[in-house]
Amino acid sequence: MKKALAILITAALSVTMLAGCGSAPAAAPAAAPAAAQTEAAAPAEQPAGDPVTLDFVTGTSGTSWYSYGATFAEIMPKGLPAGSLINAAAEGGATSNPIQVASGAYQMGIGFNLSNHWAYNGEGLYQEAYDNLAGIAGYLDTFYYIAMVRSDAGWTDLGEVAKNHTPIKISVLPAGNMGNVVTQMILEYYGMTFDDIISWGGAVEFADWNTSVENIKDGRTDFICHNITQGHAAVTELSSTTDMTFIQFPDEMIDTFVNEKGFSPETMPAGSFKGMDNDVKTFGICSSIFATTDMSDEIAYGIAKALCENEADVNAGHKALQRFKAETAADIAGIGLPLHPGAEKYYKEVGILQ
Repeated sequence: MKKALAILITAALSVTMLAGCGSAPAAAPAAAPAAAQTEAAAPAEQPAGDPVTLDFVTGTSGTSWYSYGATFAEIMPKGLPAGSLINAAAEGGATSNPIQVASGAYQMGIGFNLSNHWAYNGEGLYQEAYDNLAGIAGYLDTFYYIAMVRSDAGWTDLGEVAKNHTPIKISVLPAGNMGNVVTQMILEYYGMTFDDIISWGGAVEFADWNTSVENIKDGRTDFICHNITQGHAAVTELSSTTDMTFIQFPDEMIDTFVNEKGFSPETMPAGSFKGMDNDVKTFGICSSIFATTDMSDEIAYGIAKALCENEADVNAGHKALQRFKAETAADIAGIGLPLHPGAEKYYKEVGILQ
């Protein structure tokens, strides 16, 4: 099973690399269809120097990272020379962002601690090490792996689906997306694959979040499993418009993903979404901001300073960002990468690191 999964996720990553690093990757930041561009005002504490423009890869429309982009584009320039700009591009994803940043297509990105660690070390999804990556701030949020099914689908137990060959209809994000990869890992835990589901008369629809929501609302599909935050826009819309059931994973499965696959144990509180009447125990990961060692120490220092000294503004930017605290921003467990020397300098100066 492990060999089959390794082949699966390697193939998935290859698709992402082709899509994300095509014939003209360097043009991607300028061509992003919906970029948040914010110029800082000139408060007295901004450092002297020439303004900089940084391209920042986040996530596609409908994702929490997409929502984060505008918040960070407003806050980060406060630690940079007056007139500096952050272009937050509305594209990217957890598995492709480290590659895009490492290759120089973007100067910064949002990533998961787990996939960042894999990318840096050339493990898991990655066939080579992207060891020029460097962390700036971590523990931005908590992403919970949640499975949800239309309440009229007639099933709620994935174990029974595998046993009975139930022809379920899955919505899943495109190949290479972290949610796609983990959905396959979850199905493999139960002994089934996308191909099995199709052979049983079911369906697997690959689409972005917005399309997946519409597919489930229309009954084209009935199930989705993905990593989400509290306040996730697409899940908020789906659960508000369609009667959904949130599936509770068994404790044995959660233990396997925590102890053998590197996730953290998490519990999404009851009431996070309509229809979530009880706490849902699961496993998860967290988001971080990273760059490469090519970024100057001064810029990395300024970004870390801006985030930590405007903690309340970060927290106000999105419900999920309420987890962010300056005191844990430098913890590499929440970043998955070694700290950038400039960010590390800031954290040591203010006593967050010794």
